[in-house]
Amino acid sequence: MKPSEYARVFAFVVAFLFIFGFVVPTAISLLTQQVEPFQAEGYPVEIDGHVYGSYLLAEAFNSSIFFHPRPSAIGYNLSQSGSYPYSPGNPELTNLTIKYIEEFLEENPGVNVSQIPYAMVSYSASGLDPDIPVQGAYLQIPRVSTNLSLLLSNTSLHMSRREASAYLYGLVNSSVQQNFPLFGTYYVNVVWLNVQIIKLLMDAGIVGPASLSSGRFTS
Repeated sequence: MKPSEYARVFAFVVAFLFIFGFVVPTAISLLTQQVEPFQAEGYPVEIDGHVYGSYLLAEAFNSSIFFHPRPSAIGYNLSQSGSYPYSPGNPELTNLTIKYIEEFLEENPGVNVSQIPYAMVSYSASGLDPDIPVQGAYLQIPRVSTNLSLLLSNTSLHMSRREASAYLYGLVNSSVQQNFPLFGTYYVNVVWLNVQIIKLLMDAGIVGPASLSSGRFTS
């Protein structure tokens, strides 16, 4: 091959890398930010002009006034993702599942084991799955509505337990999504549900901006 041919090949490779490694990704990024800025920014959770997380990443939400997400092998650590390296037949996995079932039943009295969706007692692959089955949200409404009603009892936004339950059913039903058309399962985003509760508590004067600690939701 002649030196001039080497030069042409080199120039082609450089141009190819520049166009498809820089120009195209940059153009797509800029276009996405213009057309769908919310998605381009990673679905940020914004409250009163401040970003406190992402609707794509589950938070712990340990308080009984919130809907609880799926179990996490990493403790909902946003700096990493992962799960336990257990095979389906590993006894440790069975023990973990039993533990998660017991915790769910303890947190949600009156629920029968047969009602619990498997996703609610099994950890996700990332440990940060923000979505839960619709049934998993329904089963938590009695607990959440009871605590929400108690917390709002001495505020201008007081609700009876029945009213709180209706409010929560409305939140869940209005946010149902399907992961695949026709044959997919139905789910709700637990972060979105809890953000609506947080906003309600802020309107009632119970929760203020100071309660939302640097990028993490209050527990």
